[in-house]
Amino acid sequence: MRRRTTLTMGPAALLALQAAHRLPIAYAQGSGRTFRFGAPAEPVKLDPADTTDAESARITEQIFDNLVMFEGSTTNLRPGLATDWAVSPDGLTYFFNLRSGVTFHDGTPFNAEAVKWNFDRWMNPDNPWRGGGTFEYWTDVAGFNEVIRSVDVVDANTVQINLNEPQGTLLLNLALFAFAIASPTALAADPEGFARRPVGTGAFRFVEWVPGDRVVMDRNEAYWGEQAKVDRVVVRAIPDNAARFQVLRSGSIDMMEGANPDDVPTAQRDRSLQVILRPPLNVGYINMNLRQRPFDDVRVRQAMAAAINRPAIVEALYGGTGTVASQLIPPSVMGWNPDVAGPRYDPDRARQLLAEAGLPGGFTTDFWVMPVSRPYFPSPQPIAEAIVSDLGRVGIRAALRRETDWGTYLQRRNQLEYPVWMLGWTGDTGDPDNFLYTFFGPSAPDNSWDNDAVKGLLRQAQRSPNMEERQRIYQLVNSVVEAEVPRIPIAHTTPPLIARANVRGYNANPTSTEYYNTVSVG
Repeated sequence: MRRRTTLTMGPAALLALQAAHRLPIAYAQGSGRTFRFGAPAEPVKLDPADTTDAESARITEQIFDNLVMFEGSTTNLRPGLATDWAVSPDGLTYFFNLRSGVTFHDGTPFNAEAVKWNFDRWMNPDNPWRGGGTFEYWTDVAGFNEVIRSVDVVDANTVQINLNEPQGTLLLNLALFAFAIASPTALAADPEGFARRPVGTGAFRFVEWVPGDRVVMDRNEAYWGEQAKVDRVVVRAIPDNAARFQVLRSGSIDMMEGANPDDVPTAQRDRSLQVILRPPLNVGYINMNLRQRPFDDVRVRQAMAAAINRPAIVEALYGGTGTVASQLIPPSVMGWNPDVAGPRYDPDRARQLLAEAGLPGGFTTDFWVMPVSRPYFPSPQPIAEAIVSDLGRVGIRAALRRETDWGTYLQRRNQLEYPVWMLGWTGDTGDPDNFLYTFFGPSAPDNSWDNDAVKGLLRQAQRSPNMEERQRIYQLVNSVVEAEVPRIPIAHTTPPLIARANVRGYNANPTSTEYYNTVSVG
């Protein structure tokens, strides 16, 4: 298999590239008090409740806070806007004591009424302040639509959450970026515009979003927590991996995510740069629309899985940062099943399965490629080309198709408009529920696998306080997924972030929940 070579630019091309991505004077590093981050894409929207993509979350995590938050580079929980909490013996009532004296960036007081206002907005589809949002994390990821019954104000600094049934992952789920607390005043003033002018309580205040270019945030001088060490954060959208790396090397940005695999060893040899490895908590996969022929036939899905030489793809195209995935959760996550080996590369078996499915000559389909690099697919185009090439060898003629817009890609896959597409997931909490319930739960938007038994098992695991029972259930689900192949696991990665040598204090988190108030430059 051909290895992708790193883009090499001549002096003229590099000068043009630097000029194209040079910050205005007001946003240049200057005294070293601006942290400039290069992202693979711009955000889709900045209303955390209605956000599902990592690029949007990267921004909202700086502007907003949650009741509970992740600690540093771990998935351990620490107090956020709640100082402490308690749970009733039956697991049906949670009490949160809130910080006093906190205000939103627009001056609105943070209190129990503000918390309840946010929960009412999330949980009520008819709430007038939703701004037309779908709030997928509320239903599809956390499953709160079935779990949370109501939220009550006990007093100005105490809020009570009442559940229909216990949920062992509730606190972890509340730390998800989607459940950050937003200013009721700003939302009520402009529910739809809020997604472009967000207001929270976080360590940074929103300044501007220049579409296709940058998002700018300034330090919140009144922040209740650890004060940011930089005055300003500028997140630049630079879609091409090689271009982003060259801009970093030129000194026009301080840090980046989404490197071509071949650029990682180059960065490791460069004394002016450093490589920071994010702990692995992700999976890249191929999804199929099981409501379309021929993907409704398990033998066709099994044939596709057997046709893809996943070990060769990972070896050639992941630059030493990837491992072949046997299942849809990483080995570090509870419920990983050691007896699930995953698809075995066997082209002859793939052809036999196609013949058994009545397709001895194979079939034709479209294969949709992600328009941006993500940690689980660091180079989407060459990875997709390799997969399509493997499929073609067994008679599956897949034509590569590509969206240019990340938000459109996500929307269309949610609506099951693609027959076959590549995507992945970076875990939000470190719990298997965040992977498997998100993929196959009752409300998963891009799930075409109608398996009521699996949905029931996932609900049972979600409700159970017994870790051994949950472990057994998730291992069983993983074995069913291996047999039915609703998705084809490709790889897990240890995602590299590359920074200038003078960047300090960046806490790489396995969930990619990374707060910039700890970062210093210079």
